[in-house]
Amino acid sequence: MRKFGSIRVLCVLALLASASVLTAQTTAPAPDPAITSLSVTGVVTNLKTETRQVIVKTAAGNEVTVTLSDRTTFMRIPPGEKTKDKFVPVTANDFGVGDSVFARGRMSADLKSMPALEFYVMSKADIAQKRERERDEWTRRGVAGTVSVLNAEKNEISLDMRTPEGPKPIVVAAGAQTQFRRYAPDSVRFSDAKPSSFSELKVGDQLRALGTKSADGTRFTPEEIVAGSFQTIGGPITEINVEKQEIKINDLQSKQAVTVVVTRDSAMRKFTGTGDLQDVFDQLPAFTLQELKPGETILISSTKGAHPARITAIAIVSGAEQLLKKAQGNRAISLGAMSVGGP
Repeated sequence: MRKFGSIRVLCVLALLASASVLTAQTTAPAPDPAITSLSVTGVVTNLKTETRQVIVKTAAGNEVTVTLSDRTTFMRIPPGEKTKDKFVPVTANDFGVGDSVFARGRMSADLKSMPALEFYVMSKADIAQKRERERDEWTRRGVAGTVSVLNAEKNEISLDMRTPEGPKPIVVAAGAQTQFRRYAPDSVRFSDAKPSSFSELKVGDQLRALGTKSADGTRFTPEEIVAGSFQTIGGPITEINVEKQEIKINDLQSKQAVTVVVTRDSAMRKFTGTGDLQDVFDQLPAFTLQELKPGETILISSTKGAHPARITAIAIVSGAEQLLKKAQGNRAISLGAMSVGGP
């Protein structure tokens, strides 16, 4: 049983793409989909050459000690390849800390260790290059904005498209081959977006589509659509926990206490001037959680999750006092559209 079919390999590739971002568990322990009785998928966090052991950490934060041997088959998965005949044979020296791996063998009863029969590697450099190419494609061939009208009969979406000159209308005409994805609640990761459909779209959703724009720029034919419902809240910081990567604020709109979870994906920018926040966001200086102080007012963008009192930050803007004052009585400030990125 040293081989498995192409369908299994495709599943492995999908897991490898998402395993390179590690996030901490913030809820009660649950079964880890990256660990099965015969395999583990995750990122290499430590190499013990003297014992030929590899510590593999899953996206959920669990660790498995994988033991290598002379019986282990090593293969590298080139970026974009999806069939096993395109994989490249490598050795036990051809991977390192930070690389994503899929190891196959027989897992121990406590799900903590496994001798590997097969060891598949996707290097962090390959993953970074692949993501850069995908981001570039979404930038060159994509549109993003807010859904204003949905025409279910024609499968058409009227979008207020974001441009440097401000919002412009465009019609996104979905076809039978269009792939729909929707951001998962409480997740800021593109890789966590779930298969979706036109029927799940809502007016007010933030949407990004990859495809082809018509010559006159009024219509867009999408190959892929990813959308989600986002919210922007703001208020003064009441507590900062750097160890847990959490911020607590008093939301000025709901008058409720909210815990904000900060992840590696959270974009943090300091507002230092004037102009439309969405237009200037990428040019604003970045900051770290350690630089924030209780009493400072921040804005946070997040998906609309199951628990309003606990959100995961997509974008955080500090120095937001004046922005919130100007927005009193309306909801003009929105960070949601910035969060709908490509892979």
